[in-house]
Amino acid sequence: MSSSLIGRKLGKYEIVELVGQGGMATVYKGYQGDIDRYVAVKVLPPHPGLDQQFIERFRLEARTVARLQHPHILPLYDYGVQDDILYLVTAYVEGGSLNERIHRGKMPPGEAARLLRQMASALDFAHRQGIIHRDIKPDNVLVDREGHVLLADFGIAKLAEGEARLTVTGGLVGTPAYMSPEQGRGETVTGSADIYSLGVVVYEMLTGKQPFTASTPMQVVLKHMTEPVPSVRAETAGLPPALEPVMQRVLAKDPESRYRTAMAFAEDFERAIQGAVDTKPAVAEGVPTTTPGALPPINPNLTPPPTTVIVQERGYSPLVLLGGFGIIALLVVVVVVLVLNSQRDAPPSLPPPPTDAVRVTQAAVVPPPPAQTFGRASYTTTDSLGDTLTLTVQNVKPPAAGRVYAAWLKNTVTGDTMLLGELAVDALGSGALAPYIDPDGRPLFALYNAIAITDEPRMAETPTGAVVYSASVPPELMGALTEILLRSEDGFAVGAAVSGYGGGGQDSGTKGSLLDGALIEAQTAAQHAGFAAGSNNIGGMHTHTEHTINILNGTTVDYNRSGRGENPGRGVGVVRFLDLIEAQLDAVADAPAASRSLQSDLEFIRACTQNVRQWIGEITALDEAVLAASDVAEVADEAARAVELAETIIGGVDLNGSGQVEPFEGECGLEQIRTFGALVSTLNLTEGNVLE
Repeated sequence: MSSSLIGRKLGKYEIVELVGQGGMATVYKGYQGDIDRYVAVKVLPPHPGLDQQFIERFRLEARTVARLQHPHILPLYDYGVQDDILYLVTAYVEGGSLNERIHRGKMPPGEAARLLRQMASALDFAHRQGIIHRDIKPDNVLVDREGHVLLADFGIAKLAEGEARLTVTGGLVGTPAYMSPEQGRGETVTGSADIYSLGVVVYEMLTGKQPFTASTPMQVVLKHMTEPVPSVRAETAGLPPALEPVMQRVLAKDPESRYRTAMAFAEDFERAIQGAVDTKPAVAEGVPTTTPGALPPINPNLTPPPTTVIVQERGYSPLVLLGGFGIIALLVVVVVVLVLNSQRDAPPSLPPPPTDAVRVTQAAVVPPPPAQTFGRASYTTTDSLGDTLTLTVQNVKPPAAGRVYAAWLKNTVTGDTMLLGELAVDALGSGALAPYIDPDGRPLFALYNAIAITDEPRMAETPTGAVVYSASVPPELMGALTEILLRSEDGFAVGAAVSGYGGGGQDSGTKGSLLDGALIEAQTAAQHAGFAAGSNNIGGMHTHTEHTINILNGTTVDYNRSGRGENPGRGVGVVRFLDLIEAQLDAVADAPAASRSLQSDLEFIRACTQNVRQWIGEITALDEAVLAASDVAEVADEAARAVELAETIIGGVDLNGSGQVEPFEGECGLEQIRTFGALVSTLNLTEGNVLE
């Protein structure tokens, strides 16, 4: 598309100038006059007579992408169709792309690790929403003026899926230099393809070059499919040996051999450059489970639910593509023959999934309409965490004359049931139960995962009538919240190896929660950040700066070059406890009974853990500047900011000025995990018995 749109208006956006042009979209700088701001307007090529079905699909994909609210995903503000032109409106970022940064030279491993963590958190967030990017590459990673990354162009590749009019060739959409092997083969792909592409990007960040190059795009695709990954250390001298297996794993040909999440890759990358790779499950082995419904030891690298996608290549000659497809077709024939021969005498394997299952997966980004809800039960705190339950209903059918509704809590694992009381309902179907406060101060959300309203002839100690309304959450949630908020066998095993935490020492038998462990480490780190900022000599500042970094990360690196690495904390690290907390969240989200509503609610906690990780990364960057300084006055501002961030890790920050710290990106910290943690157990009543 030419720059002929300059001076025109698309919707309420005046096109100001051309920013860039690619195979599937042209990007303009636009001006939104009603709120006086500049935006980026991505315009798809105009196609007169676009059919209504495709326009509706465009709108659906735009609405899907608009749900991706994350600090490292470029936000989608608006979308529209005008004069057969489809356009998306996003934030306008002044800075540049990761591609421009790479062209300035190879990245130090520390800088690469910081940007990788931001990209990984964004990718994992999208994957948990069932959305795959399909075209991760440096051009689609924006870097703002403060050095933070924003993943861009979510949904652009999906919009072109099956729509040849949106591509130059009508062929594969994607970028060959970053395509996963399964994308090149035209197979159904999952989020693992994005993780592979992320690995290619990191390879290029470290070496300044792509792992595979060739004279034609299809030759590059074939190399991704067949050739071993070049050694990253052979391309860049001085990289730690531990980094090699990490890069080989993320760039594995087989998707099942790669990291299950992008964050697992980022964490191993950080450990490798610090000289301590640990790819074991985050939860200590051999540790028993806890309460009814508690989780077994968890591997944090859990695969998000697969989403069927088709990845395509953009902007290359049809002749080149045709020749490439011929090569691929020949390879496929050879592979099929070899496989058939090898399986001639082999035992029968499981049949492939039915076609209908594939269709369901392809439509996974469009959730089914939720069941009608008739009320909710939620947990609050009176004397101790989660000791109180409130229940309200609306639009329910009142009980027949001479009968009553009784409310019960139930543990679907053990079968334990507890009477809450009689639920009074008025003629309009509204009612509420007097708040139930557990007399023993027990955390109800950790003991019961379901609620039932039964139709009884009279109140009794056990339910006898039919269940008319009910709700449940996966039993795994009880164990996860126990580990995170109350007491943790796993967390205690990790912490007790060094010293006790969570209100008691190692010998006291007190078992703190994962959150307790994270808070104690964070409080110690904040104390030492304060010591560093208050030092009046550079040696003292460097010593406490080293302490701060090591406490946060659970390391013993000799940052101040004193000849010994010191960690006056408990040696576990805030990051380690975040790993354990997120492992629990992943297991619950992947539980068979986990609803979309629950998965969404889990993001309350995950937003807080990701905020803490972000702030730790910022502290580390500030402290690196402090450690490089030779005079206290030079870095007084950096040291003071590190103190502020260390305190924010604990209590969060009211970023949007709402008067409270909310479970949003950039706001909540560790303390809010306790505040919002119990809310994920909220039970939304539906009609009938869902407990059987």
